[in-house]
Amino acid sequence: MVGRWRAAGIAIGAALGFGLASLPALVAAMLVLRIAEGIHAGAAGLPQSTLFGAAIANDALALLRHGVIALLAALPLAPVASTRSRVALLGAIWSLLLCAHAALLQYAWVAGVPLGADLFAYSGREIGATALAGATFNVVLAIALPLALAVLWLLLVLRARLGWPRAGARAALAALAVGVFCFALLPERFAPRTVRTEAELDFVISKSAHFTDRSLAWLRGDTVARAPWQGQDARYPFLRPESTPDTLGPLFNRSGDAPPNLVFIIVEGLGRSFSGPDARLGSFTPFLDTLASRSLYFENFLAPQGRTFGVLTTLFGSLPFGEHGLSARASLPRHASLTGILKEHGYRTRFYSGSNLAFDNEAAVLRDLGVDTVVGERDVGPPFVRANDWGYADHDLVQLALARERAAAGAPHVSIVQTTSMHSPFTFPGQDTWRARVDRRVEELGLPAAPYARQRAVFASILYTDDALRQFFDGARDLPGYDNTIFIVTGDHRLPELPMATRIERFHVPLIVYSPLLKGPRRIKSVSSQFDLAPALLAYLSNHYGIRTPAQVAWMGTGLDTEPSFRNLHALPLKQNKTELSDFVSGTAYLAQDRLYALGDGMALDRIEDAALLARARTQFDAFRRANAVAGAASALVPPDLPRVAYGGDRRLRGAPLVREANDVAVSGVRVRPGAGALTIEATVTNHAGTPSRPFAPLLVVTNEQGVELFEVASAVQTLAPGASATVSLRPDAGRMPAGRYRLAVVPSDPETGRPVGVGQYHVALTL
Repeated sequence: MVGRWRAAGIAIGAALGFGLASLPALVAAMLVLRIAEGIHAGAAGLPQSTLFGAAIANDALALLRHGVIALLAALPLAPVASTRSRVALLGAIWSLLLCAHAALLQYAWVAGVPLGADLFAYSGREIGATALAGATFNVVLAIALPLALAVLWLLLVLRARLGWPRAGARAALAALAVGVFCFALLPERFAPRTVRTEAELDFVISKSAHFTDRSLAWLRGDTVARAPWQGQDARYPFLRPESTPDTLGPLFNRSGDAPPNLVFIIVEGLGRSFSGPDARLGSFTPFLDTLASRSLYFENFLAPQGRTFGVLTTLFGSLPFGEHGLSARASLPRHASLTGILKEHGYRTRFYSGSNLAFDNEAAVLRDLGVDTVVGERDVGPPFVRANDWGYADHDLVQLALARERAAAGAPHVSIVQTTSMHSPFTFPGQDTWRARVDRRVEELGLPAAPYARQRAVFASILYTDDALRQFFDGARDLPGYDNTIFIVTGDHRLPELPMATRIERFHVPLIVYSPLLKGPRRIKSVSSQFDLAPALLAYLSNHYGIRTPAQVAWMGTGLDTEPSFRNLHALPLKQNKTELSDFVSGTAYLAQDRLYALGDGMALDRIEDAALLARARTQFDAFRRANAVAGAASALVPPDLPRVAYGGDRRLRGAPLVREANDVAVSGVRVRPGAGALTIEATVTNHAGTPSRPFAPLLVVTNEQGVELFEVASAVQTLAPGASATVSLRPDAGRMPAGRYRLAVVPSDPETGRPVGVGQYHVALTL
């Protein structure tokens, strides 16, 4: 028996040694795929001169941390004696690893983000639907994968024939030990200062390492979603007295005694980076821009989910996420929702989509939210024709919704339209016409043509959906009750196929509240989220139309902030996909994958090195997580038979009792004052704290359109008394700024280090 075990150990050691000695062949093949990835990223505009070295460094890091997987893959060689058979078997196993890595590359190129543990949160049917809808032939990968396989097999054969240096069992065991040590102690990725955007970070990381790390974290339970903290009852961790203030009421006129209709338009993939004033990529939603100019326009609005899975429960229930999103459950826990409460008061509720409502379990979620009529792709049919695997195009959807709304006129209603055309594969009727319009829009905006030509199909879908929304609003004017209707337009998340400058850009969406009842338009820079919308609307309807709401609620949101200047009184988690909850916003503190940033106007980010603040943010985020772990598994979020009460009591929009503001000094109202041969930039700086501010120097940062810093200008150091404001003037050297387009930022900075000590204003456009 001892002899048998010894022989088996020798065979295993020999197999591992053979794998270790052959590892250069796999490394060379992976390098071929990395070069292909660099070609693809370079064509998308990512600077390879500064990024490719970081990508290679991440691949080396991945080899140190995960090379043990390739070595352990050689274990099936143990019973094989001949070198030729070992080469054949190892080549077959490693070929599968290369194909899996290539599949991860294809997913990242199509979806715009690397695949992580979200794979495990979807059903096989949903994964198949996503893969088919986004499947495209990529010539770079079609050439690179066979070439990588050829390199692998050629080097394995040469290794056998030329007698490369061999590795024994001891060397293999030492390599395994080093690998385990590296996995435990080394970071998951390497991100030098040359990596400035999320798109660049997504490129430089190893896709296989990212998938492995996220999957292992999911198996360990590190990504289990947990959330708020206010409730005192352990059974209902979110339960609290209803105190949402009516912040919308002062902005609306009253039209008789009938409560207004509510129409929600959830736009697939709509992000602020390509919609609205000062959009980073230029605005490709001309109709929505016009509508926003006549609306309440929330510029710094957040969708708490980075995929569609959470938008219905977030918007209409202000509900926590649960482990994989509450939509993953067979039914929602007992709760109070906007649609359910209004249904109690005689509202009819309707939902329209041109897609398959089995995806993300939307049909069941809508029923649990109290929606009466649910229209999906099965209810569409002739004369409309499916646009792609996702369902019907948005122009067809709005025609169907308008026809059904016309026929259903009567009682007050909540109607919901969910678009789908701004989703991979971005196909719809008349696509060539809209692709041509992209080029015209780029020319109108004065943008460089090449980056938009590479993503023409995506931008065409944005213009197409924007036009479908124009068609909807044109038709809505003829519907009964239009003059007593409030329209709410927002995105479920920002589409990931366009490169993102920051991580929070994934969640940055517009909110447009339009109504004939509005007293006037308003641009709102204060931060709110989709969690806040249902509580805010119910507070408005309760205060002005007698809608009775629950005395206690389990809402994540606390109401919309309508303050025009930038601030954030809210705290909320941001869940990127069904399995990853690693971002948290509290005031102007933003915790992103355990890195701390200060949040500014335009969702601009500044890295903060503050150990005490980081510790407080972690503590709060853990409180969110613990509460959500309970709520996600519970059968109820609220007790049964909660009494309904009228609007009243102490209702103020208070700052969330979480992380204090990262900084109390804030810049607002940056404006350009041109003069004869001179240029002056003015800004207002305010100390929002109850104590004197620390010394700061207002700092002007001038960048080009691509965000590359050109120079800085600082003014005198000053302090501000509690609640005090001051106007500062900064005068850049106009001689250093030839005719062109620039972006300005004004930031209160530390006089010694230059680091931000307050909230700046960013992305102010300047054309000379």
